[in-house]
Parts: sequence; C-alpha cells; structure tokens
Amino acid sequence: MMTTSDSRRPRLWLRLGKWLVAVLLVLAAAVVARGYFAFRDRLGGYRLAVNVDPARAQAEPRPLRVGFARVSINPDMSDPKKPVWLAGFSQNRAATRIHDDLWAIACVLDDGWSKIGFVALDAIGFFQDDVVQVRRQMQDNSLRFITVCSTHNHSTPDLMGLWGPSVFRTGVDPAYRQKVIDACVQALSLAMSNQEPARVSFHEIEMPAQGLVADTRKPEVFDKDVRVMHFTREGDGSTIGSIVNWGNHPETPWSRNKEITSDYCGYLRDALANGVNLDGKQHLSGIGGVHLFVNGAVGGLMSTTPSVTVRDPLLEKEYKEPSHEKSRAVGHALASRILARLKESTVPATDHVAIGIQARSIEVPLHNKGYLLAGFLGLIDRGYVGWRTLRTEVALITVGEASIACVPGEIYPEIVNGGIEQPEGADFPAAIIETPPLRQMMPGNIKFVFGLANDEIGYILPKSQWDEEPPFAYGRKDAPYGEVNSVGPETGPAVHAAFKQFCRLGE
Repeated sequence: MMTTSDSRRPRLWLRLGKWLVAVLLVLAAAVVARGYFAFRDRLGGYRLAVNVDPARAQAEPRPLRVGFARVSINPDMSDPKKPVWLAGFSQNRAATRIHDDLWAIACVLDDGWSKIGFVALDAIGFFQDDVVQVRRQMQDNSLRFITVCSTHNHSTPDLMGLWGPSVFRTGVDPAYRQKVIDACVQALSLAMSNQEPARVSFHEIEMPAQGLVADTRKPEVFDKDVRVMHFTREGDGSTIGSIVNWGNHPETPWSRNKEITSDYCGYLRDALANGVNLDGKQHLSGIGGVHLFVNGAVGGLMSTTPSVTVRDPLLEKEYKEPSHEKSRAVGHALASRILARLKESTVPATDHVAIGIQARSIEVPLHNKGYLLAGFLGLIDRGYVGWRTLRTEVALITVGEASIACVPGEIYPEIVNGGIEQPEGADFPAAIIETPPLRQMMPGNIKFVFGLANDEIGYILPKSQWDEEPPFAYGRKDAPYGEVNSVGPETGPAVHAAFKQFCRLGE
C-alpha cells in the first residue's frame, strides 16, 4: 500500500521538473536576447556606395588645394582609480605615464570638383561603427569621402575591447572613445579651414627590410618600400605636409612597455617636420609642415621584433633590446631616406590632380569563434548585419597618377604584391583565389595600400594559407598566430574580389 508520503513524491518531482524547464527556458531566452542585442546592427542598415568618376576633373582641371591639421588624443591619466588599458600583446597592461603625445592627424584634398578627407590615428584600431559616427558628426558635408586609418600602435589605449584588466572585461573607456571620434571631426574641420593652393609629387622610395622588419610567418614576403605624397606651396615650394605609407607593426617597445607612445610613427613625423637635434647637435634638417603616417600591409606579422637589430643612421648606434630608443632608430631610418628623396628629387610636382573614388560595403562570414564569444560578452562592441555576418568596407581612391587601396584590416603582403603559396598541411588546398596581386590590378604609377582603413577586422590571409587544423604547414608544431585574429578564411577572397570589381577585372 502506498503511503501519503509516497504519493506526494511524484508530484514533488513533477513540480521540480516544471521549475527546471521554466528556468532553462528563461536562461535560453536570456541567451537569445543577449545574442540578439550583442549582434544587432548598430548602424541601422548602413550601406556605403560612393562612386566619383575622375573624368570631369581630368577634362576640366582645376587647381589643387590641400589642408592639414592635428589634434591630440592623449588619454586623461589624472585619476589613478581609472586605469588606461594599453592595447596589444596581453590583458591587464595599465599605462603608467605618457612618454610622448598621441595624435589624430588629418589631410583634406580638393581637386576643384571633389573633396576627400583622411585621418590617421595613433591607435590599435577603429571599428567601422566609429568611422561612421565621425562621418555623421561632420557638419560640413562637402567631403565626398572620409577615410580614418589606425597605425595599429600597441602602446595606445584600447579602442577595440580585447585588452582590459582580464579576458572577460573590456579595456575601452567610452569617454576616451568619444574623445577620439570628436578629435577626428575636429582635425578634419581644421584641415578644411587650412586648405591652400598646393602642388603634389608622388614618390616610391626603396627601403630595405633587413634591420627594420621581420616577417614572422612563412612565406617570407614583405611590403618594404615607402610611398609618399608630398604637398608643397605654389609660390616658394615650401612643404605643407605629406602622407607617408609603410608596412610595419608599431610595437617596437614590445610587451613590457607600459608607457603611452606613438612609437616610430611619432619619431618619423617629428623628424620630417623638425629634423633631428640631439644633445645640441643637428643630425638632420626637417622640411616643416604636418605629416600623416598610414600603415600598410602588416599581415604575416610584419614587426620590428626583439630579434631585429636596428641601426640608427644618425646616431650610428645599434639597438636590439626593445626600447623607445629603438623606436626612435626606426623613425630616423625612415626619415633619413624620405628627406633625402624629397630634398633632392627631380620628380615633377603638379597643381592639378583628378580624384576618383569607388567605395562600398561588403559582408564577410564570421568564422572566428573567439570573435563570436567576445561579441557576445560585449568585449567587441560593434555592429553586425546578421548571425555570423560582419559588415565592413573597402575603397579604391585615385589621386592623379597615384592610387590608394583602403583595406579594413591587416592584409598579408602576399595578397598585395604576390607570392601566395599552397603549403602542404594548410586547411584549404584549393587553387589560389587572390590573384592577380592587388598592386598588379591597381591603376596609376604609385600604388598606396592603407591598412586598417575605416575598420579593423584583423588579419586578412590568403585562403590557401589558412591553417587552423593539424597537420600544420611548413612543419610547424602549433597553429600559426594570424588565424586567431582573423574574421575567417573567406575574408581574403571577399576583400580581393571587391578590388577586382573596382579594377574592372573579370567582367
């Protein structure tokens, strides 16, 4: 015979089961709600589509005008209770002081028909959402296109969210993020008001990789040379400013550094403008003006690693251990070659250039599970266009005889210059997709590649070199680093296909 106590047990288990199901349903709903919130489109269906044909400016040329400006983006370090988390390398790296200033530097070009703006930030990266906010905050809408690039500096405040006090806490200070956005707007506005008649010359300067940059992943392919747009005044030929493009991670002081610095980028810009005067001795004469540095093809981990010994050509000293002095040596090596070219060059300058613009949004499949988790946890706070689908953008700009590929991340030099391989052990042994190389497709004589332009989606690899699963290529025991910080294996093909379309190939 069942007792009263025994008869109540099924009811108790039934109630517990119902409560458990209810709790699981609530948790599932919370996860779905959190996922929907985290991966929502913050830009309200934003689609970029800019097409400016240079034909009219070519047929009816008008005088070139240019303006430069810069605005400080140093973080506020006055409150010791609010640490500034440095981006790059690892979490929990709080800044101790500001070694040298960080800047948002702007250049505005006007060919008489179209006006475009460039901003270069001393920053690890700047998401497309932030760039769109800069565009929307600009009250003067006469700019046909705005490009914001990050130098990818590893000694600057976290603007992406991955380098906070722990792996589960963002390192982004919303107030600092807004300060950088405001600084971009201010720098562009000042550059517009500073416009004046100008002449421009384009330069490609040979720069040896040895002693400056290491390629830390096979195949060994560099984008070693420096490309420069040099703007001078019509009357006396004095320098207004320049845009300098070169591919190398600004992480020279390395992981133990906790001082905010613009790295070699700052030393380069200062040397170009003011020369180099140390210990009362003038080592190099500058040319004045404001100089904007934009990083190039840094994928494949182009870096001045601790294994690279850099010789400062001005001080005649060598530096191997990571330090600010080593950063200075890299800046001096670049500046000495650039200044020699600009001072002695017989390259003709012109006061008429036609600006062309092709820019559009593209969608990339989000393969990286780490990025998904970081988005879900709110560490990476950026918009999406659907489940596992990321919106970014690409652009191809022509300025007279020069062209600029604006790439939204750290593209591998193999995609830019050629040299893609199909190594045994890689995950996708299919034919090479990203061909012909970017520079082979691009128009013009001098071909700039602006990395981390209008977004930072991480490394952009050739699909045939993607290598997450064992056995690993080139006899490696572990998976290479690049895939960890890439959206996925379809990113390289998607970016390359967009430029192929811009260049009217395969039509």
